[in-house]
Amino acid sequence: MEIKKEWIATHELIGVGGLPKTRQGLNRRAREEGWQKRRREGARGKAVEYAWHSLPDMVKRTLSLRINTAEYQLSTQETAATWNEIHRQLSDAERDFIVSFIVREGVLNLLKRLDCPDELVNETRSA
Repeated sequence: MEIKKEWIATHELIGVGGLPKTRQGLNRRAREEGWQKRRREGARGKAVEYAWHSLPDMVKRTLSLRINTAEYQLSTQETAATWNEIHRQLSDAERDFIVSFIVREGVLNLLKRLDCPDELVNETRSA
């Protein structure tokens, strides 16, 4: 998967692909692993961004999935069938892991972590 951005801001990397969930933790990991960085143009303070090519492979894959979204839309019935098929194909351990994650994190928090648009999060709250 090709990505057009050569530099990724710290705030875009927090918690992605197993990275730390704080700026301090992320910056420490970047230092330890020798990621290439530069000062972020137009930002105040000590804001930095990291070179795409220096990021861990898992982070690159996760970011690529976020950027390269599906080009199709599912109807409500197709959505339910899709979830049922995903559930059917998962192992028992995978199902348990996903269900416990959703229970622990909550659906709204899950949607936020998936960078879900605000209108979908608000729609979920009112349901």
